[in-house]
Amino acid sequence: MRNALTAAVAAMFVLVTELPGQTITAYKTGERTTGQTKQCYYDGLGSEYTRTISSIALCPLSIQVTTRNPVPAPTPAPSPRSTITAYKTGEETTGGTKQCYYDGLGNRYTKTVQSYQLCPLSITVER
Repeated sequence: MRNALTAAVAAMFVLVTELPGQTITAYKTGERTTGQTKQCYYDGLGSEYTRTISSIALCPLSIQVTTRNPVPAPTPAPSPRSTITAYKTGEETTGGTKQCYYDGLGNRYTKTVQSYQLCPLSITVER
């Protein structure tokens, strides 16, 4: 029983550590010569690859590379929304509704209420 469990764990470890990558074509984006070597830069599906060759050799226009299984980037926490207070500048009644006008840091906002309701003197708005 213990040997079977050990074998199962070992098999799972092999499966996890030897996930095959995918072979793609990466295309040349640039090169830089330093001393006796030349670095050839490539882009393959948004990832950068580098190949070092002799400084007198020509960089291939494309190369075959094996991608690594990408590790998903953590999702950044949403930035807190800032709010401002807008103050009433006027109102206008049309039929059964009333448009209340506000100014907040130079921006105009409108809030619609029933015509019999009072417009709030200020409102909080998200920027």
